[in-house]
Amino acid sequence: MIPIGADVHKRRCELYQFEDGQLKRLPPMENTRENWLEVLTKLPPEAEIALEVSTSGYFVMSVLEEAGWRDRAHWVHTAGIDSLRKQKNDRLDAQRLARKLAVAHLEPLPEAWFPPPAIRALRLRARQRCWLAVLRAQGKNRLQSLLQMHGLRPEVTDVFGVTGQCWLAEQKLPAPTRESVDQILRLDRMWMQELKVAEGCLHAVESEFPQIRRLQTIPGIGPILAPVIWSEIGQLDRFHSASALVNYTGLVPSLYESGEVSVQGAITHQGSAWLRWALIAAANAVTKGNSPFADRYHRLRRRKKANVAKTAIARSLARCVYGVLKHGVDYQEERWGRRVGALEQEA
Repeated sequence: MIPIGADVHKRRCELYQFEDGQLKRLPPMENTRENWLEVLTKLPPEAEIALEVSTSGYFVMSVLEEAGWRDRAHWVHTAGIDSLRKQKNDRLDAQRLARKLAVAHLEPLPEAWFPPPAIRALRLRARQRCWLAVLRAQGKNRLQSLLQMHGLRPEVTDVFGVTGQCWLAEQKLPAPTRESVDQILRLDRMWMQELKVAEGCLHAVESEFPQIRRLQTIPGIGPILAPVIWSEIGQLDRFHSASALVNYTGLVPSLYESGEVSVQGAITHQGSAWLRWALIAAANAVTKGNSPFADRYHRLRRRKKANVAKTAIARSLARCVYGVLKHGVDYQEERWGRRVGALEQEA
């Protein structure tokens, strides 16, 4: 193996080759598809490339995959590359990646998983739908803030509904505020239309992934959250146990231990933010119905805050997700729901 370290940015790339114990700087280049395809033809067949996880790195990984270099490409988390270093520039980053790749057989690289094309497409559609929902929620919050600025309290539950818009039309608002309210209402109609389009795209590809339908059998997980959860997981064999999947969600408490001191803190927030969001949304939904998850939530609420209890339910849902996907069967309450609190030993 001949290690190649690549520090990739929006416009330029720095490349270093590590061979016979020596680092050799390759000519820097513009970060374009054509340049990368040309460079790959000049590299020796035993070469392997390491690059950092980033948006530009995502582009380069897709080019390497297209050129048949997927098995020789390493997408590396920057957090594991000399985190205590005091100097940093593009050339040093490329050199460090090359050195780390050279000794990967002794100290494995902190690699990220690069999804195959089908999962990448599903993930993009699922995240786009969630992003549109976030935009719409921000618009709603902005409208409520405008009303509160003028001391108005809506007499209806939904000011964006027909009755709510009639109520808004009757309110006397200053001209600038009225313009802002009308603009938000127009944007909301547009966002609703785009949400329908995004959801239609998700439903169209649902048949390609039987895991999505299976996940929808779990309480709290519907046709929107299921594609988000599956696209963020993508490949279950990446996780050797349910606990590994839960750790990936970032919903586990942080831990500090030193000597006789052991302190649990807030959740780690590591891993996929969209997966974490989807599981929390599912927990919010499932606690409002009748299920073992709701029963456990109400038991936890006797001694814990609402957010802490919902996070515990989200972890239980993550374990159910692992069990359903691992065994390839629909959710069974008698199997995974009878002892929700004991899911640490299940799956």
